[in-house]
Amino acid sequence: MAKEKFGAFFAVETKVLKFKAKHKIMGKGKDLFGHYNDLAKEKGPGSEESKYAGILFQSLLMLGERRTFELLEEADEKGKKLKLEYNTSANARTACPCGVTLT
Repeated sequence: MAKEKFGAFFAVETKVLKFKAKHKIMGKGKDLFGHYNDLAKEKGPGSEESKYAGILFQSLLMLGERRTFELLEEADEKGKKLKLEYNTSANARTACPCGVTLT
């Protein structure tokens, strides 16, 4: 019986540690993502904040949560912003982004 309780405790403790580690890794980037989205909602469509929130969302779709949040943290530390990259040979009106960089 003690063994069963220990096993259940160990499983819960492992989940808590994994959650804390994930939150620690993605915490600041996730908070920044939320902050920029809140600014976009406040300023409204067509604002610079709204355009930047769109860039962040596109980055999320292209790169996934972890990489987008890492880039946001790096951008914040360096005083930069994320920018979508486009293929230079594509037509500007129909071009789809091919990457994300810091500017």
